[in-house]
Amino acid sequence: MSKSSIRISLSSACYCLLGTTATANTKPWFVDLGIMNYIEQDRNTGIELIVNGKRELDDGDAISLQFDFDVITGATPNGASASNVTQSFTMASGSNSYRVNANELPADNTHMDTRMAFSLSYDSKVNDNLQLNYSSHISMEFDYLSLGAGVEFLQDFNQHTTTLLTGINIEYNRVHPVGGIPLPFTSMQPPGTLQPRGEASTTRRQSGVHLGLNQIINKNSLMQIKYAWSNASGYLSDPYKLLSIIDDQNNLQLGSTLDYVYENRPDQRYIQNIYSAYKLYIKGDVLDLSYRYYFQPHLRFYHQTAANFYQHSLNKSIPIPDYASSDFRLAKFNAYTVGFKYGKSYQENSEQSIGIEYYTQIGDSHPDTAIGLQKEQDLFPTLRTLILTWNYSYNW
Repeated sequence: MSKSSIRISLSSACYCLLGTTATANTKPWFVDLGIMNYIEQDRNTGIELIVNGKRELDDGDAISLQFDFDVITGATPNGASASNVTQSFTMASGSNSYRVNANELPADNTHMDTRMAFSLSYDSKVNDNLQLNYSSHISMEFDYLSLGAGVEFLQDFNQHTTTLLTGINIEYNRVHPVGGIPLPFTSMQPPGTLQPRGEASTTRRQSGVHLGLNQIINKNSLMQIKYAWSNASGYLSDPYKLLSIIDDQNNLQLGSTLDYVYENRPDQRYIQNIYSAYKLYIKGDVLDLSYRYYFQPHLRFYHQTAANFYQHSLNKSIPIPDYASSDFRLAKFNAYTVGFKYGKSYQENSEQSIGIEYYTQIGDSHPDTAIGLQKEQDLFPTLRTLILTWNYSYNW
């Protein structure tokens, strides 16, 4: 099964003081601290802390360490369709339930997740034109473990104005959801009863390759383009997602929800991604008082085609397919990001910045396949997100 995406970004920056580069002997570590607050309208809220340290070695090599910690709470869509009546859903543990009002997006408002991740990378300068970047990571959640590694080759041409890059990566993941792995397309049971569960945990794997080109156009601008392909296999379903079974036979209740079943995705998936960017540097030399400040606006557009097993719901009269999921992340949609970053550089080789972004995700709210009462519902509510960031970097 396949899904493809295209991402295009355009950014410009106004930098008037780049700071003094310290030698490895005097200030070997470059430390970057960051905090992000992610606020979805009527849905999730998240806070992420990132600590990154990088040291350049005497031979031109560099080592980097990064630690991530984030917490997400709020209401996350469970995959069911909105309805004109109040709906009740059993929680993953099987012991309790939550309710969703009529004409509202079914979302689990008890959702909470905490993640910790650690990554290590090493950049090796083979010669003046060739560099190898090695990377590895481990990420842990209460119901998920991820291990990964990769290597990237960067070859410079034309006196370092052109860079060709290619790389490979592998990833191993273990899934151990609350309550165990749901049996595909089995009905959600009332709380306190035996739930349709199989194994307690399972695995998935992913490997990929990428190719890219960085081209310096002139001293103030450059362009980037990158293509990535990856193959995922194993358990690729979301154990917490449901599908609504819709009545398409009874004219008096056409479009009403009859049941909820757990989704099932293929155990093989191919992912393609194309990224392009143009970056422009604008030097400001008019006001002496502003030479330590910079302002960086940016605009990003993202388009995604739907996975071929994506369905917003299932009709009662049609046999259950081999695979189906109503996860919005697999649907066709466009996304737009508008934002800017404002920062200041200091004489002691440190820099501070704040940023704000507004992200909008738009899909087909009223698809042609909707029937009866479904036509009155918003089957792909627009997602609006505000993202606030703060960064502080210094040489230590």
